[in-house]
Amino acid sequence: MKREIVDLIKNGKFYLSQCRSKEELYDFLAEELMKEGLVKESFKKALAEREKQFPTGILIHPYNIAMPHVDSEHVNINGMVVCHMEKPILFHRMDSIQEEIPVTMVFLLLIKSVKLHMPAIVSLTTIWKDTALMNDLLKVKNKEDLINLFNE
Repeated sequence: MKREIVDLIKNGKFYLSQCRSKEELYDFLAEELMKEGLVKESFKKALAEREKQFPTGILIHPYNIAMPHVDSEHVNINGMVVCHMEKPILFHRMDSIQEEIPVTMVFLLLIKSVKLHMPAIVSLTTIWKDTALMNDLLKVKNKEDLINLFNE
């Protein structure tokens, strides 16, 4: 389970983010990930449109998370971007789209190979249910720390 996540993180990014809104975060991520060649030009628009149609905010203990993602044609790799928000930002809830919740951690899946999509979500769900691991995530300051946490 954790091995799949570690592989996705190795191909992705980790950010301590000061963005103040979901839109600002999406702008930042699109620019950064385009520079790295991880996503295509269509990524930013696809991300915003998908989030509008299918919100990804999830109420979870000990803090709320979001799991935005796009279809495979908008990305160039299999990876994951983890963003620890300095201050929570609002996302609409996945299960109650009229309600917004403050989100502390964003797990952005970049899945080029469709067969990896469901295993990645299953692995993330297992992680989100582990309160101790979720608390440890808040202490992570860089990608190397994140990889080490999941390799424990």
